[in-house]
Amino acid sequence: MTTAYQNNVKKVVSCASNPRNFEQVVSSVKNPNLFVTLGIQPTLSDELITSDTIREILVEKNEIKAIGEVGLDYYWVNDDKLINRQKLLFTNCIELANEFNLPLVIHGRKATADCLEVLEKYAETPVLLHSFEGNLDEINKAKDLGYMITVPTYVTIRKNRKKIVSRAGIDMIMIETDSPFCSPSPDIELNTPSTIPIAGKTISDVLEIPETEVRKITTINAEKFYKI
Repeated sequence: MTTAYQNNVKKVVSCASNPRNFEQVVSSVKNPNLFVTLGIQPTLSDELITSDTIREILVEKNEIKAIGEVGLDYYWVNDDKLINRQKLLFTNCIELANEFNLPLVIHGRKATADCLEVLEKYAETPVLLHSFEGNLDEINKAKDLGYMITVPTYVTIRKNRKKIVSRAGIDMIMIETDSPFCSPSPDIELNTPSTIPIAGKTISDVLEIPETEVRKITTINAEKFYKI
């Protein structure tokens, strides 16, 4: 967190998406500026993990700020049986978010359209589409549904991510690292929250608005979504 503070990043949301790491990540909430979400990566659906593993912690603790990442992944999984398991796990996690009135953080790699379809049908709480990769129609649908999206820090070097920023506009955007991945530069091997301002500069350039405005609005968006 020290390096993040030095780069004007004051709050960090850490995501645990594998039950094996839940205890370790939840223990980090002792830091008043570090917040936690709990989810189950869809690629773990073949292990028959259920949303009950999240429920047990939610019942015991009230520090959890969202359910996520949860969703669908068609990049790593293309077996129909496993995809059906993903969808069952996904809907169970959405129902859990509805029950506890927590927002949802969605993993939808190569599965944006199906994620939006399931969310529109079942989700009753705010939705954040993590590392959003959708096309213009999917951006517009997300806007219509009132959803937010995150832009990874490698927006600095990815044309498709710049295009998403241009199409989405600042009001529905948050910035994320997806640490330790999605580095804004090949020279940065380990991505950390300290790189967030680098992405902010690129978003500023794409949208032709001041960097201060990017910082202000994306921060407000995150604070409002996570209630932090």
